[in-house]
Order: sequence, then structure tokens, then C-alpha cells
Amino acid sequence: MLRAVWKTSRIHYQLLDIPLDLLRLMEGATIAEVGRREGRKSLGGNILDSGKTVFRVHFDGADGKCQIRGLLVGRCKMLLEWDQPI
Repeated sequence: MLRAVWKTSRIHYQLLDIPLDLLRLMEGATIAEVGRREGRKSLGGNILDSGKTVFRVHFDGADGKCQIRGLLVGRCKMLLEWDQPI
């Protein structure tokens, strides 16, 4: 996963390897419609591990992409980090 963290004068990028067992937690998650868009609806839900939210997944109905937000980076492997001035 490519993660972007916005800073004052730069964007800090992180390339993360998310373990499959962490992603597999989505299998038992409660996913519901979110947003107000007509037609193809977006879906989202919190992904829990032992009752604690480890990330939120959002399936965008407009363009079909999947976003992961609030990921606990400590549960992933950091592959690469860099800064891009803006």
C-alpha cells in the first residue's frame, strides 16, 4: 500500500506491506452503504481485531477503488519511505 502523510511543506510517502492475515479480517466485517451518491453505492466499514479497530475500508462506488484508512502501521512491514516537497 502506498500511504501519503501530508505535512506543512512536504508529503511523506510510505510503502507498506500489509500482511494477508490482517487483510483477511475483512471477511467477517460488517460492511454497509455509505455516502449519498445515487446509483452505484459506496461501501465501508471498520475492520476489527479482538474488538479493536485496526483500519477502515472504503469501497468507492464512483470509481471502484478501495481505500484503507487509519491503518495501524506497526502491524505492517515498512518497505520504503521518502519525502516530496510541495
